[in-house]
Amino acid sequence: MRARYALICLAAIISGCAAADAGPSTSGDKLYQALSTQHSQFVSVIDSRSHKSERQMPLGVPSPDWKHLYSFDTTSVVDTDPATGQTQAALQLGHAYRLPGATINGMPGGTSPDGRWLVLERYDLESTDVPTGSHFLLLTTSPLAVNARVDLNGFFDFDAISNDGKRLYLIQYSGTKAYYVRIYDLAAGRLDPQIVFDKSDGANAMTGLRLSGVASRNGAWLFSMYAREKDGPFVHALSLDGPLAFCLDLAGKGYAQDGTAMQWALAMSPDGSMLYAVNLAAGDIAAIAVEDAPHIVRTGHLAKAQSARALIQSVEAKEVGANAAFVSSDGRTLVAGGSSGVVWIDTANLTIRKRALGDWRIWSLGLSPDGKTVYAVSDGGKVAAVGMASAAVEDTFDLSGGQPMALMRVAAS
Repeated sequence: MRARYALICLAAIISGCAAADAGPSTSGDKLYQALSTQHSQFVSVIDSRSHKSERQMPLGVPSPDWKHLYSFDTTSVVDTDPATGQTQAALQLGHAYRLPGATINGMPGGTSPDGRWLVLERYDLESTDVPTGSHFLLLTTSPLAVNARVDLNGFFDFDAISNDGKRLYLIQYSGTKAYYVRIYDLAAGRLDPQIVFDKSDGANAMTGLRLSGVASRNGAWLFSMYAREKDGPFVHALSLDGPLAFCLDLAGKGYAQDGTAMQWALAMSPDGSMLYAVNLAAGDIAAIAVEDAPHIVRTGHLAKAQSARALIQSVEAKEVGANAAFVSSDGRTLVAGGSSGVVWIDTANLTIRKRALGDWRIWSLGLSPDGKTVYAVSDGGKVAAVGMASAAVEDTFDLSGGQPMALMRVAAS
């Protein structure tokens, strides 16, 4: 027995030495890619070197630190560990709630900017498609528990929840195409009678389709990108501290006349001081100062390259590029994607420095943790690894298992 034990120990030591001499890991960055099929939506974690999916998880909304992924399963909200795919917690709710939508292509949202709160929604539907009642649950995320219930007559949609968990921002739909931003006072348990108004012009009614959104770094503002049917696009800057908003008008026409009108993207600078709105298909860009009263400080017009394919007037085509943009860690470069590939934009003068993948229609973008590689996902499900500094294409491969929704995260191996 002692001899056998010694052999086992020796084998373990040799194996350990061999592993130590094997050199660096051959695994690559981990791409958290949201995919959809006719029957499901899920997150596939893909190794950038092997091109294989290592695990799949239900589609959900992540916490800001990516230690939690919240999804909904029938009548339960589930907290999954994104690093392992294992369930960390689950809470039975008794009703079929859902995560609120965050983007026009179906990515979920519902968390406060700091991730401490999660909002779920469900609706009463009768003979028409318009809900007659709206119901919301406010959950704490640590621990996962119900904090408050909100029941309202009529059709309300989730917009935001403040970091302190005191104000639930809702979109109230009227019988027309116009709607209003309302605040539900969670401490008082009532809808604030004051409608959130636009300080720039005093208006309180809004129209348009929300394409995407991004919160300020301190959680004081929510910036939402809107496209309108007959009027130009705008960024809706909503204060999460009270009933105040600014509508920042951008260049362009309505989507009824212009097929590029719904291809805007938003990207926040790493220090949180600047927000960029960019539309490569239209060639328009704006820089927005975030602090105090948000306002546009610079605009520009980008030189347009020939699109990979002519735009077709369909919902799918108009949704391309809903939020394919990010800012480099030093804040000097905005990388954006669209119907004519990927471009590198100098944030100092809003001009294009480099281009790549000119024959691709880019659906989503991500940056490796070391800042060296840009990952671009096309609308057809191809992935390209492109050098951040060189704009040279280093690798390409095909996604499998579904249609791309968003590249949610790029993590180190």
